[in-house]
Amino acid sequence: MLDINALFAEAKHYHAKLVNIRKEMLMLHEKTSKLKKRALKLQQKRQKEELEREQQREKEFEREKQLTARPAKRM
Repeated sequence: MLDINALFAEAKHYHAKLVNIRKEMLMLHEKTSKLKKRALKLQQKRQKEELEREQQREKEFEREKQLTARPAKRM
């Protein structure tokens, strides 16, 4: 009888440990999902900013090109 009670107590203990591990794994999964989503947003934002900077550089280059002095045509 004592062995059966000890086995049930041990089984209850390990079941509680498994339940806690499962909860922790679910929490970690949620956290990693949120972090991945945030990382993706940040990456997209950086790419957008880099594209905008590149476009601005091109505009400035074109503007400088238009402003450079050109020799007048002789007739």
